[in-house]
Amino acid sequence: MVVTVHLHTILQRQTPDGMQQQLDVMLLSGSKVGDLVHDLGLGLPVEAIEWKVNGRLVTADRILQDGDQVHLIAANSKR
Repeated sequence: MVVTVHLHTILQRQTPDGMQQQLDVMLLSGSKVGDLVHDLGLGLPVEAIEWKVNGRLVTADRILQDGDQVHLIAANSKR
């Protein structure tokens, strides 16, 4: 399955083509939000990131579905 991840503020990645704010990620069926955050290796502990899936705040154990839109926001940037 594939989910689209939107990286906000300090979670964006610098690439030769500029800042990467969005990426499509292939995951195994049954993957959870916490698994995604861990696999991305963002350099922050899971507790330091707020996540929304399809516009709703969720917990790390939320199972992702094909086509989900995941927004990752550093906890100090929630406002």
